[in-house]
Amino acid sequence: MKIEKLHIYGFGKHENVQIDFQSGLNVLFGENEAGKSSIQQFILHILFGFPQKNAQLLRYEPKSGAMYGGKIQFYDEQKGRVVIERIKGKASGDVIVYFENGDRGGEKELASLLHSYNRSDFEAIFSFSLLQLQGFEKLTEEELTRTLLASGTTGMDTLSKVEAQFVKEMGDLFKPSGKKPLINQKIDELRVLEEEWKLYLEKVNEYEPSINRLREIDSLLVQSSEQEKQAQSQLQLYMQWKQLKPLKEKQLEHEESYEKVKEQIFPADGIRRYEMIKDKRMSVHIANEQLRDNLKELKNNNEILSLEELERLKAFLAYETEWHQLKAKRIQIEEEQTKTLQNQMQQLSLVGIDWEKNLSNITEADVSIQQEEKLITLLKEREKLESELLQEKRILQMKKEDLHHQKTRISEVRHTKKEESKADGISLTLSGAILLLGIIFSFVLSNWMFGLASLIVSVIVFVGFNYLKKMMTQTEDVQTYEKLLLKEEDALFQQINQLENKINDLEQREHSINQHVQLFLNNYYLNNQLSPSLLKELFNRLRLIQEQQIHLDQMEIKLNEINIRMKELLEQSKIVADIFLIDDMLFHQLREHYLSEKKKFEENESIRDKINEIVTKQKENTSLLDVYAESIQTLFQEANAKSESDFYEAHRLFEQKVFLEKELHQLQMQLGNLEIDIEDFEEEFERETKEQLTNIQKNRNELIQERASLDYKTNILLHDEKQSDMLQKLEQKKAELQEYVKQWAALKAVVVAIKQMMVQLKEERLPEVLDLAQSYFQRLTSQSYEQLILTPEGIFEAVKYNGQRFKIAELSQATKEQAYISLRIALAISLKMKAPFPIIMDDPFVHFDRFRLQQVVQLMEELQKEHQLLYFTCHENMQYVWKDVNVIRVATLLAGSGGIVK
Repeated sequence: MKIEKLHIYGFGKHENVQIDFQSGLNVLFGENEAGKSSIQQFILHILFGFPQKNAQLLRYEPKSGAMYGGKIQFYDEQKGRVVIERIKGKASGDVIVYFENGDRGGEKELASLLHSYNRSDFEAIFSFSLLQLQGFEKLTEEELTRTLLASGTTGMDTLSKVEAQFVKEMGDLFKPSGKKPLINQKIDELRVLEEEWKLYLEKVNEYEPSINRLREIDSLLVQSSEQEKQAQSQLQLYMQWKQLKPLKEKQLEHEESYEKVKEQIFPADGIRRYEMIKDKRMSVHIANEQLRDNLKELKNNNEILSLEELERLKAFLAYETEWHQLKAKRIQIEEEQTKTLQNQMQQLSLVGIDWEKNLSNITEADVSIQQEEKLITLLKEREKLESELLQEKRILQMKKEDLHHQKTRISEVRHTKKEESKADGISLTLSGAILLLGIIFSFVLSNWMFGLASLIVSVIVFVGFNYLKKMMTQTEDVQTYEKLLLKEEDALFQQINQLENKINDLEQREHSINQHVQLFLNNYYLNNQLSPSLLKELFNRLRLIQEQQIHLDQMEIKLNEINIRMKELLEQSKIVADIFLIDDMLFHQLREHYLSEKKKFEENESIRDKINEIVTKQKENTSLLDVYAESIQTLFQEANAKSESDFYEAHRLFEQKVFLEKELHQLQMQLGNLEIDIEDFEEEFERETKEQLTNIQKNRNELIQERASLDYKTNILLHDEKQSDMLQKLEQKKAELQEYVKQWAALKAVVVAIKQMMVQLKEERLPEVLDLAQSYFQRLTSQSYEQLILTPEGIFEAVKYNGQRFKIAELSQATKEQAYISLRIALAISLKMKAPFPIIMDDPFVHFDRFRLQQVVQLMEELQKEHQLLYFTCHENMQYVWKDVNVIRVATLLAGSGGIVK
């Protein structure tokens, strides 16, 4: 398994981060709290599941609310490229495994990919850190030995802890010479009770039948115990068979596979020899290609010019001065042309003319003084008309206002006449009302004086109103005033009509002049709102633009003549020199070419000698290629292969054969001398045996109940309650003792099995790991120590080259750590075929001096060729001790969202 990429959705302080790994060494650098440990824990959490919320391990859930989890992409030799994605869900998270062929899986498929390793086993072998090394100086000799032994044989430390726990529990139950253990106490109590019971039974011999039955029951109970022991023994054999059955099935499967490849042969070290020969052949082939290129170059260089061609080339070099003069003149004209053009564009911009669209028209336009005076006259006439038209419009507005006031006064006069007619009606109505009221009151009161008085009053009122009306109309004659106002209104109407006619005439004249001005200005592409005061400056600038255009045309003619002459010289140069020429370096190239050809002419003889030497070397290389081809063919024949692919396939089959032989040997070691057959037991055996044990226990309980009943009868016969109490207590103590014995026997069986397993681990795996760890320990200590051995007493010792031995506790802290690291790396390397996991290291080298640090750097440089290494460090200098490795700066991952740092 080689990790290729991490994609962190949200984990600790990391959010939406992608990290790419390479197949060899990967250095993850970061200062404290940069997030290194979060990345390491992310790998373990995704592979083995998130911890429970009440567990000691941290869950690293993101504080910002981002999605918790991520995915790991790695390459597996059997399954190809695999992606494991785990996000927040159930307790350990929801996991999906994506395979390269499109299949998907879950926890079961993930466990298969991880070769059934759990997190603790993985960390015990493939992951170690400075934290695990810091407590070494405080360990005793026995604790150091146990730690190193556990590092060399994974699982042994766990087994030792379980064994110690079970031995302690067995000691609490029974000790041969103890008094406090529970079984010892129960045996002493039972022995006292049995002595008392025997003494008591001697007194009741007259109850012989009951006593005989009791003895018969005791005999049956003994037989029942023997049957139970035999059944338990058979069940234990079955459990052992059940445990070894998968190994036997795996052995049969490997034997079947081995039969297919056991005849496969392959030359010793064939792949290395083939690839070495292949590389040499490639090197010789490349050398041949280089020789061929050199030969071709020499032959091309050997094509020299004749003496006449050299002289002609030399004569042409005399034109160099003229060429440079032409170039300088061209540059001068181009600069002047650019300057003039920029000035012309500036003038056009000031005038407000688009030079790209209207330049050609402007240069051809008539900008004479006559045209200028004509345009000025038109513009002045337009201004005069505009002023006169504005004045007439103001007068017209004033007349219209006067007309409006006149109409208002006429309305007021007419309103006054209406009020007078209303007053006449009011006076007549009021006089009639007074007269009517007087007549009515005179009839009612029968007094004609009221009628006479009312007549007089009504006459007075009528006469008074008429007098007042007459007094109001004495100051002004309303009708005369209305007629005068109407005459003035007619006069105003006539004046307004005259003004409107005059304004229409002026507007027509203004429109005609505007058309002439617009037509004139359009010919010059000028703004029609132009002031006459600017016309003189405008025409001056237009004349300057025309002069600049004439100058530009003259410069263009001169520039064209220069280019024609330079082109002629360039064509002549191509005739005298058949090489690629650049205008700016023309005569420099020609001079170099002349000197080169002259030198070739002089060195022609030495070039022929070089050509002969190259031809000889080509023949030698061709012979070497034939020898290499013959060697490769010999390797193919030894492997019974016809092509390179067949050769690699033969190597794969041979490797499979070697792997199967090793696996079969290990399986045989695990099976030991136990001869088992898959058909020894049936699947129903366990159930049937357990049913048999249940029946035996049931029969025994029935016998015990019968015995208790007989005891009770005997007790009744004797009329003695002491006998019943004693018998019940005796049976109770026996039952309690039997339960404790069962517990002790179960613990004893487990301890024996653990000891057998530990012996097997020491005999099978430890020697291989110790040999490899010893070679690493020699390198890490700079050859200060020759051996790292395990004594017959089970104590680790380091042996120097002079034979001096040191116990692990006597070594320095750094040397202890080097022994521990050697064993951890050796164990991981030895398990490569079974569990090809990457090795994860968290700054374990901080106590190493400069020389031993260099040794571990070289060791990791070698290991990365076959193993993927993930090295976490907070020391900046560790980024630079290896060349061509993948360095990931963890701090920069936080600066960008999802950044990848190489």
